[in-house]
Amino acid sequence: MFEWREMFREIALSIVMVFSAAALVYEWLSMYNRFDPFLVFLAALLMASLAMLLISVEMRMREITEEFQNIKRTIAITSDELESRISKTISPEIRELGERIDALQKKLFR
Repeated sequence: MFEWREMFREIALSIVMVFSAAALVYEWLSMYNRFDPFLVFLAALLMASLAMLLISVEMRMREITEEFQNIKRTIAITSDELESRISKTISPEIRELGERIDALQKKLFR
């Protein structure tokens, strides 16, 4: 799951991103004496939506990583169980085959 420390860091960086975008747009528009608060708001909104998108992508990537790790663990456990079942099934047959080969060798060398 997404850790709170990392979540706090992401939110703090997102807030910095939103305020810096608003400040940059404000400064840029004030240079030309065409300050429009609506444009500053839209720039901040754009950065906020971008920040939320990045956070959601990171959270989804972490979920997918966890799912892959769970699948990997499940496959490892299943393969171990399958190996032990096959070994239990084949071992008596191999032992019997070995005994038959030994019996044939004894008959051939008598």
